[in-house]
Amino acid sequence: MSGSGSQVDESGLNRPKAAASLAVLGLLAATGLVCGAVALRNPAAVTALERGAGVTRRPAAPAAMSSGDRARAPAPEPTTEPAPAEPEVPAKAEPAGAQPAELESAQAEGSAALGALAQRYPEDPAVLRALALAQGREKAVAAALLTTKRLFELAPEETGNDELRQFLLRTANGVPDVALTALDLMAKHMGSRGPDLLYEVVTAPKFGDWIRDNASRLLLDSGVRQLATPALLIADDLRRTTECPTKALIARARDEGDVRSLHYIKSLLTPQRCGRFRRCLKCGPVTKELRAAASVIEKRKNEKPAAAPPATSAAP
Repeated sequence: MSGSGSQVDESGLNRPKAAASLAVLGLLAATGLVCGAVALRNPAAVTALERGAGVTRRPAAPAAMSSGDRARAPAPEPTTEPAPAEPEVPAKAEPAGAQPAELESAQAEGSAALGALAQRYPEDPAVLRALALAQGREKAVAAALLTTKRLFELAPEETGNDELRQFLLRTANGVPDVALTALDLMAKHMGSRGPDLLYEVVTAPKFGDWIRDNASRLLLDSGVRQLATPALLIADDLRRTTECPTKALIARARDEGDVRSLHYIKSLLTPQRCGRFRRCLKCGPVTKELRAAASVIEKRKNEKPAAAPPATSAAP
């Protein structure tokens, strides 16, 4: 019995030793496999794996919210995108103009030199004005009227130039063809200053009946009346009145009239011979209204300058 017991003890002691030996062998085998794998690894594959490890993973999409969660969640703030900036429009360059020395030299030489200068500077009002006046002095009236029309279209403020105004009045008192062209220029290309010139042609004694009649007809044109000022319209209406003016017409003169209307009102307030020894007012029933209108116009005339009164009245 004792012999069998000692054998059992020896076999039991040998088992742990065998297990430990096997474990050591297994560890050595695993180490060998790892070393072999490292020795045999593909460098390109390792580099790709290392790069992939540096890529940040995208966050997972949030789970769908229930209706209750949506009700409790705050509303997203609206995002406002800035409006695209409008492209800047380049400023229009000012047209080239003649130098003062150039203009002075051309004026000394006459309309031919000014015409050449106008071709170089076609949008220079000073050059066109000088050319029109030079053509008028040299009796090239038709050419001067064309240049004046072009000037008024380019620079409407030139319609107030007194030299051009006098040129047009002289031309209107000339031969019929150019006179009618001057009247047409006044009626259509001078704004409110044109009807004023037409009225001057009608009322000034230096003009003949034929041209005055043409100017008077133009003052009745609807297009001309739209350009005319209220002061001119009431003066022309008073001029055309052959009987005593109505109270409504006198009220217009009081509110809108200038010295041109005052001319007619004063003539109605001047006593006239109505018998051998008597002098009376022509329009006695509206004398009070006429005097009140004259007083208001006189006061307005003293407050600011106005056009000179016509030298005489003219029948239409």
